[in-house]
Amino acid sequence: MATAKYGLEPIGPQKPDALVKFDVDPSSTAIYRGDVVELVADKGIAQAAAQNQDNIGVVVGFYDADGLPALYYPAGSAAGYTAIVNIDPHQLYKIHYYHATTALTAAYVGSCADWVVGTGNTTTGQSGAYVTALAADAAGLYVLGLYEQQGNEWGTDCELVVKLHEHVHTPAAAGI
Repeated sequence: MATAKYGLEPIGPQKPDALVKFDVDPSSTAIYRGDVVELVADKGIAQAAAQNQDNIGVVVGFYDADGLPALYYPAGSAAGYTAIVNIDPHQLYKIHYYHATTALTAAYVGSCADWVVGTGNTTTGQSGAYVTALAADAAGLYVLGLYEQQGNEWGTDCELVVKLHEHVHTPAAAGI
C-alpha cells in the first residue's frame, strides 16, 4: 500500500443534522477536508493540534467569502470562509496508519491514538493527517479495527477505522 495521508475520511452515511456550518477563524493555519477542528471563542473554528482534547468535529467541506465551494482554507489570509463540520461524536472515519518499524495487529483494537497533523494538499484539498503511534492512554482517536478494503492488512502501513475519542460531546477515557 502507498503511504497515503488524507486525514479522517467519513465511513458510511453522515447524519444531516450533524453537518454544521462554522465560520473559520481568519488567523487560523490552513485547514483541509479531513482535519479535526476545535471551536475558538468568538472566532469560529481552527485546526486542532494533535493532542487537543476539546475537538468539535471533522471538516467535510468549505465555502469561500463569496459562498462558493472551496477545496480548503488558506492559512490566515482569507476572511469570510465557512466550513462544514461533522460534529457527530459517533461518526466512524478511515485514517491511514504508518510507522517504519511498528506493525499493528488486531490486538491494537480498543487502543487510542493521536493523529499527526501533516501537510495538506492544496491541489485536492485533502488533509495530511495520519496516525503513527497507538497507546492505551486517552488520546484523540479510538481505534475500532482495520478498514475493509482489498489489500489492506494489519502491519506498518494500513487503513484504520476510528472515531473521535476526545470530543466536546463525549467523556474521553483511556483505551484498553
